[in-house]
Amino acid sequence: MKMNALAYAAIDQLSLVNLRIEPCRVNASHEYIMRPAPVERFVYILEGKVNFSFQLGALAAGALDMVYLPRDIAYRSRWMEDARFMVVDLSLRDSAGQDIRFGDDPCVLFHDTHRVYDGLLTDLAHKADAKGPFDWLERLSLCFKLLCDMARDTNKKELDEDRSLIKEGVDYLERNLSCDCSVDSLASLCNLSPSAFRRIFQKSKGMSPVKYRNRLRIRKATELLRSGAYTVGEVAEQVGVADVKYFGKLFKQYTGMNPSELKKGGIQDQFPEK
Repeated sequence: MKMNALAYAAIDQLSLVNLRIEPCRVNASHEYIMRPAPVERFVYILEGKVNFSFQLGALAAGALDMVYLPRDIAYRSRWMEDARFMVVDLSLRDSAGQDIRFGDDPCVLFHDTHRVYDGLLTDLAHKADAKGPFDWLERLSLCFKLLCDMARDTNKKELDEDRSLIKEGVDYLERNLSCDCSVDSLASLCNLSPSAFRRIFQKSKGMSPVKYRNRLRIRKATELLRSGAYTVGEVAEQVGVADVKYFGKLFKQYTGMNPSELKKGGIQDQFPEK
């Protein structure tokens, strides 16, 4: 599985199996040979330039580049200048025990223009072997912050492109949530085929157009019910669900409560923005 497939995943779909962070300093002309290993390797270059060579190609990188070296790949690195860098080895798995990867080929994931990762990796390195109270929890927090930032920076362009392709359809859906507009009509607004619209929508939002519309409807219904100004039937009608029994079933599916229970005990926001 690729990391970008987890853009809207639940926490139980990712497990951090292994983590090692090592600050390094080498002189110009330093060479290193890495044999295949079952970890994803990231090299964050603080200073210097390096050439990586592989069986099927080569890669050059410099200061503030985040280099990705997939698991089970052998390589040779040769530093062209005195250098400082951080090596991050980690292993991620999904809920089925399958490895999660950032990609298939070695590459420069992104250039850290604003040195965002310098401080984060330094903090994480300091906590790597700390054994004080709750250091393990801070280490875990920093690690997931690192993963989140890298995943966003790696996939930002692709995710932004996907959002722009379906923007007209999403905007229409959000402005007209009480209408039963078809996927065909939404796709037409975006000049896409229905199958392409569904595929890009699922990838961008992490759910189907119908499920997204239902979430919008139940979010709006929750606001209306909280106001105390409407009956359950009136709320169902306002959000475009004619059948009150179906509305109740849908509401419970998304919130865990019946609509009538909302006024009794309240409900937390179940629908964070995507």
